[in-house]
Amino acid sequence: MPSIPWRPRVILPGRNFRLPVQATDDNIALTSDHFETIATRWCERDTARYYYLRSPQKQGDYTLIATHNGNTAETTIQVRTLDNLRQPHTYNGAQWPRRWPLGQNYHPTKNRQTLQNDPKSEHLNEETLAWWSSQPDHVLWSQLPPAELPKAHFANCHQGCPNCGTAIFKYSGFYPWERNHLPCDFKSQCPSCASIYPSNNLTKEDYTSGDHADDGYGYFDAEGHIYLFAATYHRDQCRAYHAGINALTDSLRTGDLDEERTRKLGLMLLRYATEELYLASVPQFRYGPSKSVEEPWDWGQPDWAEEIDPVAALSRKGSIRYSIDTPYLIESLALAYDTAWPLLREDTQLVERARAFGLSLQSPEDTCLFIEEMLAALLQVTLDRGAGSNLPRESQGVLILLRCLDRADAQDVMDWVYDEGPDTLRVFSTNDILPDGTPQEATGGYNAIHSDGLFDLEYHLRNLRTQQPDAYPESLYPSLFKDPRGARVPQALCEITMIGKSYFQFGDGSAPGSAGIQTKDSIRLENDLYHAPMNASVLERATTFTSDPHIAEIQSSVQNKQHRALGPTILDSVGIAILRTPEAPERAAVGIAYGDTMHHRHRDLLDVQLFAFDRPFLTDLGYPQSWASTSPWEAHWATHNTVWADLPSGEPTSAGRGRLVRALFTDGIQILDIEAHRWTLDPSDGWCKVDIIFRRLIALIETDGEGIALLDLSRIAGGAEHWRTCRGLEGIFQTDNADLKPQPGTVAGPNIPRTQTDNLPHPDHTALAYMDNVTTAQAPQTFHGTWQSQIEPAAHLDLHQLNISPNTQIVNTRAAQAMGTPEESNYLYHPVIWRRTPDNDSTCIDLVFEPRLGNPTLASTTAIPSNNPTASGIHLTTAKGKQIALYWAPNASPDDKTQFENGVVLTGALAVVADGQISTMGATAFQTAATTLTNPRAQQTGRIIALNRDTCTIDVEDIEDIAAGDRITINPDGRAHSYHIEAAEQLDIHIHRLTLDVTSILGRAKIIAIKDNKIDLGFHIMAKSGNLHGTRLQTETSDDWTVIANAQNASTWPPGKIRTTIYLDPNNNKLQNLSPGTWVQAVDYAIGDTVLFEPLCRG
Repeated sequence: MPSIPWRPRVILPGRNFRLPVQATDDNIALTSDHFETIATRWCERDTARYYYLRSPQKQGDYTLIATHNGNTAETTIQVRTLDNLRQPHTYNGAQWPRRWPLGQNYHPTKNRQTLQNDPKSEHLNEETLAWWSSQPDHVLWSQLPPAELPKAHFANCHQGCPNCGTAIFKYSGFYPWERNHLPCDFKSQCPSCASIYPSNNLTKEDYTSGDHADDGYGYFDAEGHIYLFAATYHRDQCRAYHAGINALTDSLRTGDLDEERTRKLGLMLLRYATEELYLASVPQFRYGPSKSVEEPWDWGQPDWAEEIDPVAALSRKGSIRYSIDTPYLIESLALAYDTAWPLLREDTQLVERARAFGLSLQSPEDTCLFIEEMLAALLQVTLDRGAGSNLPRESQGVLILLRCLDRADAQDVMDWVYDEGPDTLRVFSTNDILPDGTPQEATGGYNAIHSDGLFDLEYHLRNLRTQQPDAYPESLYPSLFKDPRGARVPQALCEITMIGKSYFQFGDGSAPGSAGIQTKDSIRLENDLYHAPMNASVLERATTFTSDPHIAEIQSSVQNKQHRALGPTILDSVGIAILRTPEAPERAAVGIAYGDTMHHRHRDLLDVQLFAFDRPFLTDLGYPQSWASTSPWEAHWATHNTVWADLPSGEPTSAGRGRLVRALFTDGIQILDIEAHRWTLDPSDGWCKVDIIFRRLIALIETDGEGIALLDLSRIAGGAEHWRTCRGLEGIFQTDNADLKPQPGTVAGPNIPRTQTDNLPHPDHTALAYMDNVTTAQAPQTFHGTWQSQIEPAAHLDLHQLNISPNTQIVNTRAAQAMGTPEESNYLYHPVIWRRTPDNDSTCIDLVFEPRLGNPTLASTTAIPSNNPTASGIHLTTAKGKQIALYWAPNASPDDKTQFENGVVLTGALAVVADGQISTMGATAFQTAATTLTNPRAQQTGRIIALNRDTCTIDVEDIEDIAAGDRITINPDGRAHSYHIEAAEQLDIHIHRLTLDVTSILGRAKIIAIKDNKIDLGFHIMAKSGNLHGTRLQTETSDDWTVIANAQNASTWPPGKIRTTIYLDPNNNKLQNLSPGTWVQAVDYAIGDTVLFEPLCRG
């Protein structure tokens, strides 16, 4: 029997499409009256004949019949005019077109320009503008391909190029193909071998010619690998059309309103509106889901309108553009229309020119209606969750649309934006931005979308209220800056900078220096950097919205291109800490990640990064080569400078979360002591802390002159196998005393060749299977090695291993980009890896690094043994004779004694001695043969007796000698957040009022449902990796509170009605009579909670 496995259910007149007819052989006939046959071809791989047809010019229902050996199959295709599709109708229980307001004809209310005071673009591309301004109407119209042609992200992420293979990935893993879009030609050229694909010419309706034909659904090679040349070109061509609209808009906003250029812009808007209004009723030809790798279609695009729930099926399907791009497109189209509106509303010439392309416009009013219907359709795309994008782009697009359309009747839309959409503006500033001002994604571009968006949202809200003061009052739709963390956002973007040249890379991002250096003779970072990515308008708006004096200081320094002395940074909410030398900008900085966030994350728990002398020495790989490589490579734990312990096979592979135990800062030495646990997510029990504990002490030590050293001490307990990985400086690694011997295969195993990730000894060892050229040995107790940059031979990173647990294996290996061969990689590292199977004990690895451009400043580095198996004593001597010793007993209480072989007795946790100056923390005594330093109040415990969340103040009893600049830990046996003391006021002999650096509010939400100790919340409060465990739940109208024992976020996206579920501690529940509809807040502490203070003691 023949079959017709796919067809367009509805299509416009005169549109081309591909119809597959499947049968056992090619003895097929197709009866397709009124359809024009453009071409056909038989495909042996699919056992199908493909017919390339043009739909009839007349509206109607048409039946097509396929015949094979006397058997038939038939299908019906509805041909409908665009005017017909624009009329409200119902199909499969849903209202069509998907255009706000649903089920009604659209009626414009715009009678003025409303967006022209928005910032103007500073990046007008004159060449792009000249091209679009000079084209005749038929060329402009043809530059946006018809929606029936599919679109895709990636041509091929595995085989690369049909001619030269993976060599193309040297140029990019995402979008390596070179393309010309002015004009559209559907051709892609390989940057490596210059071959051009496909062999056919889609612009001439040629679907089949040549050996590498791509009819829009991909070219398949002899092995069946698919290359999506046409579909990815189509995606890029839509972006080029968008760029043309932007270029014309920007030129009109910065100069005179040129009438002919305005008409060209109007014609392009009408062309875009044609496709968008078509897709509002025919979602089958929307972009569809975004795929991270190349995948073939199941004969053709799915008809989302035929799904059981057709509206739900539209989620994250985008429209002409894919979902993430759609809010950006919305902004451009709205601004373009608002710019051209004065001419469009009265221009009859454009009406006539548009009619030449089949539009049934009769008047300028029809022109405006047609374009506004498109904007209303894109508004509904967003409301249908089809525009899934990075927070808060969807809400920003909606606000811009409402401003452009100048609607006073869109309260339902505003309610969605505030309470139902993914951004939920009613709680966006409290729930999306962490208390320290950091968004919940990756540092760099992704977090910039959130941080820029916070200020953009407030800007558009204020302007919308100005336009329609009675429709959207602040009493119903409050400001986003009622919470104090708004002022922290731009500050945090400055505080994560490193050496004034880069910023701390946390997850997917592109911090300067990450993923290798592309220059020829130096790894020096040339460009100054004053903050992580941030829109130029943020600081100006922050000054207006917050009146915070720190913002004005930052704005002045950025405008004057003056670096500020930042000192150490601890952003404890997100879990990023950075140590710096004192200059502005600092000559060296070391950072560590010990927290977790929601999106674009790496498994980089306790990853350490080091920048010095304008150069990167230890970095994160940052943005992935492609989404195909992220999980096995860039985001994998083994590609980071970190510690790890394997869970049993089959267990979740989440990383975890840490806490700052203490921070000791003294002259020339800065120390961070951090503990972390692995956490796993159980779908029924929420986030659970597993029996794997990491401890990491890092110290930035100033040696001689400009020299610095990084002391890095690691402890690993629990799990099946322990790892310490260090990718090192890009280049080669050499050592003469580790006795490394070659081993075949990869780090994953001697019988596992590079890239073979099937049947690994452990499923979480994928990145190890990309590390080859292995040399290995039983680790000696001490050894020395050096990484030398191949780009800049004067740049070295010295490694001193001072202490190691018995039976540890050391490995040196090669690490290049995962896509392609190592020879094709844009970077080449030679990591050092320590690997040990524990014997019911902890693994200790004590290292010292020295980055340098000349001779080393360290003359000797030695370990000082002790009677404590997890303690460390380290002694450093510089070339000029400076003596530095550090003593650390990570598991010691203030009264536990550790005896070191040099005669030192440490009673407590931490001490450092630099040229005779002793500094201790968490220790009641430090003794040498000649000196004793005591501190009986080394660990003080107080209690919160009053607080003010608006001013970030707490009144604490039983704490002594505390001052601004100190740090405290609240609920040290629970969530254990660390706070910097901004100000300290003694109220009486036993009570201090402390002003803390950040707010204690972690998030706000309304209760949806409650059963026993389980509460479902209607807003997202980040619970990942135990973020809410041990914090408090409190109603907004009472001081009563209860302990949050467990919490998890809904896994669906876009989120549904229930977004966070929390479980209360039944033994510590002071909340009574909670009910659905009650507003609650998750807070870090409450009255009665414990405060831990460890003062720095010097002598």
